Amino acid sequence: MFGKRQRGAIGVLAALTLLLVLICMALVVDTGRLYLEQRKLQRVADMAALESATQSGMCAAPGSVDVQALALASARRNGLPDDGRLVAGLGDVDLDASGRQRVFRAANTSWNDSVRVVASRTVPSSLLLNVAAVFGAGTPTQVTLQAQAVARRQALAGLSAGSGLLRLDSTSSPLLNALLGGLLGTTLNLDVVTYQGIAGANVNLLALGEQLQAAGVDLDLGSVDSLLDADVGVAQLLQAAIDAADASQVAGVNLALLRSALASIKVPSANLSLGQIISVVAPDSARDAALGADVNLLDLLMATALVANKEHALAIPGLTLNVPGVTSLTVKLRVISPPTIAIGYPGKNANGQWRTLANSVQVALNAVADVDLLKLGLVNAHVDLGATVAQGYAALDSVTCGGAWNASRVAVKAQPGVAAVALNDLSVKLLGNGQAYLAKVSVNTSKGTVALEAPGEQALTFDIASPADLPSAVQRVQSPLGASLAAGIASLSQNLQLSVELNTQGLLCKAPLVGWLLCPLGKLLDGVVGGLVNSLADLTSLLTQALASVLASLGSQLIDPLLQLLGIQTGTLDVRIIDLRTPGAALVI
Repeated sequence: MFGKRQRGAIGVLAALTLLLVLICMALVVDTGRLYLEQRKLQRVADMAALESATQSGMCAAPGSVDVQALALASARRNGLPDDGRLVAGLGDVDLDASGRQRVFRAANTSWNDSVRVVASRTVPSSLLLNVAAVFGAGTPTQVTLQAQAVARRQALAGLSAGSGLLRLDSTSSPLLNALLGGLLGTTLNLDVVTYQGIAGANVNLLALGEQLQAAGVDLDLGSVDSLLDADVGVAQLLQAAIDAADASQVAGVNLALLRSALASIKVPSANLSLGQIISVVAPDSARDAALGADVNLLDLLMATALVANKEHALAIPGLTLNVPGVTSLTVKLRVISPPTIAIGYPGKNANGQWRTLANSVQVALNAVADVDLLKLGLVNAHVDLGATVAQGYAALDSVTCGGAWNASRVAVKAQPGVAAVALNDLSVKLLGNGQAYLAKVSVNTSKGTVALEAPGEQALTFDIASPADLPSAVQRVQSPLGASLAAGIASLSQNLQLSVELNTQGLLCKAPLVGWLLCPLGKLLDGVVGGLVNSLADLTSLLTQALASVLASLGSQLIDPLLQLLGIQTGTLDVRIIDLRTPGAALVI
């Protein structure tokens, strides 16, 4: 009897089980469908972010590319349906307050390295419920899916401004030995082949850090800021730079001789940081990418020497000139502001300031010379000539990233420095020197200082097809006036005003035995002859022409070559790209 009452129970349980299975299957199908829709939407967002980051951001000039249009076109190509929505914008990826997590910050007011794409689409939330709604058993339900992707394509470039060191010839070596040796407080006797070798060599920042760490400097090899902030000795830094140079680039150069020459460095500043020479501009999350950048070995060597001597007057010994009549010469150099090598992002920041800016050296140069004008010991001139050269700069304007079929293009804005030439002192003594002379001609100028004006920012373009093109060929910006230092000195000499002071009385009064008798005669002669000499325009013109020739020779043979070796030409600026890194776009969030 009891068994009869249980008939059909298994059928009910089977029906309930089948219903549960159907519900679970519906949930699995709905969940899988929503997961696949989300994955498809995420793939669309990823591809749109990658493609738009490749063609915009750091790889295009601000305002030249519509990132929204780029991302939307990519999304349509990759399957975003017509009812799908997409929003794209530029910004920067940086680290949060904890320093561990990346965050995207929208910023369309300055150069940005990242693109964020947010794609969304509304789809049915449940197929089962929506089928039931067709038969009036409910209302259709929908859910909005959203996918976000952030892609970044970096465009880091390194540039130097004012470096003319690659144009070395046989006449440059002695002058460069005296200049660089004086800056480093040692004696150098390197030939032009050695200088040309180190001028053509590059130093990788990561390799430089490895050499410094091996030398005992406390730094973190994975951090560019640790490298730039490390406190190092001048000799330590230069030796590490030589060791880090690619041996294949300095083939045929006696590096052992160079190391030996730099072993006895004695500069006023014992220590410095690499950050005083190299500036890196990039967000915190991307700064360490600059460790892969290269800098020129001779640029680094010269900049280090100049930083070490900042604000210290330096006498440059051993200089000889092919200027007729120069009997003695003293040259002093003072570094007002050292040069910098810049590595970083293009464009300007939110404050309108250039992000990546390389400065040339700013110096004051003084030359004091004694000149025998007639080479007979009869007419002796004392010349004190000064030149102050203001800093020029080159700014990284934009980078157009290349690809397999086209070269990368780097745009630079450059501003040449302005030089000022001053005649501090000029005097000529006739028939004698020191305290015993017949007459003294003092020279004044109607213009105490002549400024060589330079123009505003000028545009330069560099095409970089491959790493073999680095460092690039030097490009020069120049004043349209064609001003040069020699021309400035010549202009200054045209404003010379001469006055003659006779010393007849002084000479006659010192005559043995009869000096007391001749002294009144000397006084009379000084008055009469002095007035006559000052009225002789021809004599004044003759002396002016002779002095102008000496001044121009000092400028063209001494000051101008010295400034060129420092990477300075008045009214001109040499710019080159020393490194360029434009890796492919990558998803960062």
